[in-house]
Amino acid sequence: MPEPLLDRAARTAGRVAAYAVVPLALSLLALDNVAQTAAARGFHVSVKFAMPADVATLWTLFDPPASGVHVVAPTSLSLLPVYLVVRAALAAGYLRGLADAARELQPSFSDAVAEHGVSMLGVQVAQFLVALVVALPLIAGGSVGLALLAMPVVLFVSYLLWGGPYLVVARDVDAVTALAWSASLATDGGRYFTFAVGYALVAAVASLFVSLVVTGAGLVGVVVAAAVVAYPSLVASAAATHVVDDVAAAEPTRGA
Repeated sequence: MPEPLLDRAARTAGRVAAYAVVPLALSLLALDNVAQTAAARGFHVSVKFAMPADVATLWTLFDPPASGVHVVAPTSLSLLPVYLVVRAALAAGYLRGLADAARELQPSFSDAVAEHGVSMLGVQVAQFLVALVVALPLIAGGSVGLALLAMPVVLFVSYLLWGGPYLVVARDVDAVTALAWSASLATDGGRYFTFAVGYALVAAVASLFVSLVVTGAGLVGVVVAAAVVAYPSLVASAAATHVVDDVAAAEPTRGA
């Protein structure tokens, strides 16, 4: 009988438990999100659906309180290129470490960054730009109705591309190949689809509780919530690593 995915993921995450510092760091490096949330007054209850992330952070589950229709960015536009480069480097080391741990190999964070950092940056920039291009026309007019329409559209685009970062490290492919392969797996459905749906539902439930912790408590609430999210994020990424590696292995002709 196959071992349950959660058991496999927990064992893999346990081998690289120190890597939980990566989602914690990225949560706190999203400076604009931290500042906006820390400055908010009162409690804000929210539910947020999310596709599997390369590195799930506090902001995967919670958007900073804001009025009106807006695009959520982790930091100011002037600092965004720097943030994306740092995020790509950390994601490359993080996901390769999980992939190595899943195979019972000794991970090397620095080697993983050197080997996969550029491809990971390409995937992350593409994901960000595609989501922005899809969403921006729908919310540019400030219409709440169009903004609500944008949400499932962006969620679907995220579904098509979420496997890209995992394929970069698990199958040692470039950004273009990883994104095309991810979209192919998404259209095939199967475990890629069922895992994404399960992830979105768990994220929605978790976001409800996270929103209660993170709002109304200032900077302390943000730091506590970021710390609480960090290790479950590692386990979730470990689960996604196993799923993507398993479904990709079923298409050996597309591997590296």
